[in-house]
Amino acid sequence: MRNIKRLLFILSVLSLCPMFCLAQTPAKDSSASISGRVTVGGKAAPGITVVATASNSFFDNKTVAKTTTDEEGNYKLSGLAAGRFTIMPLAKAYLVPGGSAYKEGVNVAEGETITKVDFPLVRGGVVTGRITDTEGHPLIGERVSVVSKDSKADAGPQMPMLGVSKNQTDDRGVYRIYGLGAGSYKVSVGQASSATGAASIMGMGGSQYVKTFYPGVQEEAKATILEIKEGTEVKDVDISVGKPSTGFSVAGRVIDADSSNPVPNVYIGHSSVNESNQEMAGMNFTGNQTDANGKFRLEGLRPGRYAVYTFAAGQANSTYSEPVQFDISDSDVTGIEIKVRRGATINGVAVIENNSDPAVAGLLQTVNLYAYVQQKGIAAPSYGTSPIGSDGSFHMSGLAPGKARIGIQGFPSPPQGLSLVRTEVDGLDQPEGIEVAAGAQVNGVRLLFAYGTGSIRGEVKIEGGSQPEGRSIGVIIRSTPSASRRFNRQAKMDGRLHFVVENIPPGTYELVVQGVTSAAGAKPAPPVELLKQTVTVTNGVEVKLNLVVDLATKGVQP
Repeated sequence: MRNIKRLLFILSVLSLCPMFCLAQTPAKDSSASISGRVTVGGKAAPGITVVATASNSFFDNKTVAKTTTDEEGNYKLSGLAAGRFTIMPLAKAYLVPGGSAYKEGVNVAEGETITKVDFPLVRGGVVTGRITDTEGHPLIGERVSVVSKDSKADAGPQMPMLGVSKNQTDDRGVYRIYGLGAGSYKVSVGQASSATGAASIMGMGGSQYVKTFYPGVQEEAKATILEIKEGTEVKDVDISVGKPSTGFSVAGRVIDADSSNPVPNVYIGHSSVNESNQEMAGMNFTGNQTDANGKFRLEGLRPGRYAVYTFAAGQANSTYSEPVQFDISDSDVTGIEIKVRRGATINGVAVIENNSDPAVAGLLQTVNLYAYVQQKGIAAPSYGTSPIGSDGSFHMSGLAPGKARIGIQGFPSPPQGLSLVRTEVDGLDQPEGIEVAAGAQVNGVRLLFAYGTGSIRGEVKIEGGSQPEGRSIGVIIRSTPSASRRFNRQAKMDGRLHFVVENIPPGTYELVVQGVTSAAGAKPAPPVELLKQTVTVTNGVEVKLNLVVDLATKGVQP
């Protein structure tokens, strides 16, 4: 699933996805407010800017309110409409002990007054040092990574308040990373081998040097662990890296499996292969295409086992390829031959159930569909994309054999009010996806959408004991077992256990309060159902719920 998410992110960035339109709605009441106090070391912190930001998606984030703390450290963000906000003091060298320096996902109801959203800040720790090559020359503009000792080296810096540029070396090769919480960290610089499975998109964020950990070792297990304390600075964390990692090249060509003719202008992707479980890691995409003779060349691969395949990035696609495996030891690899085959196609029509409003029907043209073929083991990514035409028709091609699951692309933000609730082939429900054979043409596909403007807002109160350590509360809204359509959505929950689900189609649903336990490095435990009840939703109406979970009985108190 993680690799699927990476692929869909790449598809969203590189495809010409339509901008999703929002239906016109009445202006929301803007009388809600959030207030609290900012302190540093227990004392009032005046003059600190506090902002509220709203985000429809990763790509759509904006500041909606801003204020400054007074002499007592108090702040108040006013003029807020109902919504979900991140509240953050702009104090870059500080953070909240034991947590992040922001309150993410505060659910605000219309006209609600929320108080005591406090920020007891402390000064974060600092790591500083110098990055040089083996001859002592400074390395300029290199990204330095500081991660928790239990995190993967490519998880990104654990610095909630910093921008990317803050952890790069200057013209002296010097870096200084601040705002770190107390804990144990590893410091590294350079690009990890693609054998780690980290997705790479057209070389973004890369480095020509092999990843090297402090104090100058390439094996992560030999990295020195730094102990960072509140407000302290660890100096002279210097790293000397070896010569630039040029790696080895891989060359070959792409041909049509039936005619043996060369296939020009197709993108090439590659992945490392885990020989123990025969699975591919994340896709590496560098923008390489075949030339007029179907030839390609990849540079900079380090020793390991790989698979290479074609990849339809933003292209109309009618073919797929099977991955070709090869090993790199101590020399370049040539003579790779990738064969592409005619893929399956899916043709159908999308409709909105029980709808007679032309304006609502027009929302389908704001949707971009994808079909992803779920495959096991060593298999190249296989997908198709399609807009929905004015007559509701769609067409996706180039699919490999397997189970094709159809979904909605969410770039730059998911379509508001539309939910894909049922997929049919010749009138039969396909809950597990559509079976596609090699080169087949699947017709008679019908995608059933539901349009909804209903919402559920509420809060969960815990009684009869305390939550077990490591367990959090979640709320889901799902179709009832007897429903003909599928709807399953996670509620947006905040730290106060207030939750909201919006844009729900009218109907009757199950609302389930779950206890979710997660432990670092452990297999996730199945959620525990703490409460379940039936909820009826109507368009344009907000259902308000106050739920009480009695941990002693796991029941509901009225």
